[in-house]
Amino acid sequence: MEAIIAKPDLSKLLDKFKNKWVALSPDYKSVLSSGDTLEMTANKLKKTDREKVIFHRVLPSGFAPFSDEV
Repeated sequence: MEAIIAKPDLSKLLDKFKNKWVALSPDYKSVLSSGDTLEMTANKLKKTDREKVIFHRVLPSGFAPFSDEV
């Protein structure tokens, strides 16, 4: 039987990183680095840490993708 993992609530943690890239710890409890680009965010980490983090683009609240194609 597989263990059920609760979905982490990142809203408070990521609130100040809107429109930025962040590197999250593997347990989703802390932001290890952030930047305007993925490359900038990754470069702030040690090379060994880059393989262990979760990179995430933080979008503004209420963001809805727009497409003019139907």
